[in-house]
Amino acid sequence: MRIPLKDYRELLWRYLAPQRIRVLLLGLLLCADIALQLINPQFLRTFIDTITSSGPQPVLLGLAILFIIVALVQQLVTIAATYISERLAWIATNALRADLALHLVRMDMSFHKVHTPGEMIERVDGDVTNMANFFSQFVIKILGGLLLLLGILVILWYTEWHVGLALSVFAIIALISINAARGIAIKPWKAFRQTSAELFGFWRSACAAPRTSAPAERSRILCAACSCLHANVSERADGHVSSHPFPGACPSFSLPRPI
Repeated sequence: MRIPLKDYRELLWRYLAPQRIRVLLLGLLLCADIALQLINPQFLRTFIDTITSSGPQPVLLGLAILFIIVALVQQLVTIAATYISERLAWIATNALRADLALHLVRMDMSFHKVHTPGEMIERVDGDVTNMANFFSQFVIKILGGLLLLLGILVILWYTEWHVGLALSVFAIIALISINAARGIAIKPWKAFRQTSAELFGFWRSACAAPRTSAPAERSRILCAACSCLHANVSERADGHVSSHPFPGACPSFSLPRPI
């Protein structure tokens, strides 16, 4: 199921609007980082051209110093952009965690009887943590890479339009191919996150149930739990998604309810 872009915009606006200043600062740092990455190779090109044309040595020294300074500034800008993106992602996703937790608290008991506490914790914390990591990496690597690609193509068109045309066609084909292949990973990743949530709920029940049991009973329960877990994971790895959650994936085995 494809989510409309409107929902993405509403989600981003809701959790990023309170962080407008950080978002603006991150955008400025990202643009500065891209600009420095595009400018610095021009100094190197001038340096090489000056050497091949037997230019004056003071000019070469100045270009080398300028190249090093720009490279250092670029590293500082990259570190600052990474810090702000991580900070922004965690603040936004912490607010999302609070909203999800409040939503779960307001659900009726029929929902809580179906979903274990471990599964809900993994959904609220694990899934949202993946979103935080994705957001921070998306801004720095994906969005920054696209801006850098556009800048490189502009410079190539200005310098040598034949090269710019060839690389532009290649970039368009590559982007279309990547976008077309993007949907391949959606279904397996969704199944993986569901399995991970059920796994946490399973182990929470497995660890909480034997507290009042004898040592031999605890050993039997945990061994049977490991066997059922291995069977369920293998079934999902083969592409057969079980209709049972982890605690009941093995019909011959059931955990005692914790007191």
